Amino acid sequence: MKLDLESIKKLAKSIEEHNLSEISVEIDGTKLTMKKEELRQEMITSTIRYAEQPIVHSKEIQIEEIDTPLEILEGKEIISPMVGTYYSAPSPDSEDFIKIGDKVEIGDTVCIVEAMKMMNEVKSPVAGTIVALKAENGKVVKKGDVLFLVK
Repeated sequence: MKLDLESIKKLAKSIEEHNLSEISVEIDGTKLTMKKEELRQEMITSTIRYAEQPIVHSKEIQIEEIDTPLEILEGKEIISPMVGTYYSAPSPDSEDFIKIGDKVEIGDTVCIVEAMKMMNEVKSPVAGTIVALKAENGKVVKKGDVLFLVK
């Protein structure tokens, strides 16, 4: 066997046909290794639709075994509707949509989650005062991650 373009194409086809993850060949001192990488892609729509009754969880958060007095945060959670990158402001040089202590109403934009180059505004499903910020600007959030606590 000679290592030419046609042979390489046949090896690549063999990986697909036989569902292999890797193949290595050495011919006349030339070694060729081919690896198949699995692509995972989640389907994410660019439109956020809210159920008639938004998903809101009440939760009590407590930090244990600390010498300082404990602060218990209670409130309703605003959760991420999708996987993506969390942004607290509309642009890097803009002010954050909200900060701790700000009052929000139902439908107010609280952040942006970027998914597949689409900027998706996340709207508050509850009214109240922001008591905790749970996501970090520029970091990935998953669907269902808590972004904010509202009291």
